[in-house]
Amino acid sequence: MPRRSCVGLLAKLAEISPYFAVGTGPVDDGWRPVRQLYTDSALLDGIVDRVGARMDVAEQRVAASTFFLGFAARLWSIGLGALAGHRLLPDLDAERLLFRDSDGQFQLHIQDPVAWQGDDLEPMLADMVLEWHLAPLSAALRRLGPISAGLLRGNAASALLGAARVFDRDATARPGWQIARRLCADKRLSAAIRFNGMSYRRTSCCLYYRAPRGGLCGDCVLTSKPRTATP
Repeated sequence: MPRRSCVGLLAKLAEISPYFAVGTGPVDDGWRPVRQLYTDSALLDGIVDRVGARMDVAEQRVAASTFFLGFAARLWSIGLGALAGHRLLPDLDAERLLFRDSDGQFQLHIQDPVAWQGDDLEPMLADMVLEWHLAPLSAALRRLGPISAGLLRGNAASALLGAARVFDRDATARPGWQIARRLCADKRLSAAIRFNGMSYRRTSCCLYYRAPRGGLCGDCVLTSKPRTATP
């Protein structure tokens, strides 16, 4: 399948929101391949600890869930935005895609980005995000401490649909939403979401309500915040 440079495409996506942003060009110190998140437990543990400190939460799984959800949202936003808006799919190989965690800001970068063009890109997007990134990240987080695999699948599906809503500006039946709905039929995501027309709820909770200033997300399986929460 042919590939082409996509520097201009990524610059356009970055205008949508920070979640769609990927830097390009030469890099200075401090950048690492995202693959290290999946193989270096100490590195990942430090990032999750910093997320927990910013949230003021003691439970590692709450911070781990929040980090996973945000990272998944970035991956889906880049891929879905490029596919829905330009019929291109950037190569987000885990060695080519770099990250930097600086002052609480998680940034992504590709020095020489390229994108596939052609048909049948939706299955490639699903495999790229779910298999190249989220499956090994889920395994890495679960090595740090107990966290439900179903919760993380729910985060992956919720992040995908959230990216589509941002891309489509909450309009109905737009390209981003249509792609996201089809991807949610994938067996790796289908049990994580229940649709009712244009609305949906996930079948799990991301645990954000357990943070001191947290609450329930709009797509949460829970309909009211529990009065008490046990670890």
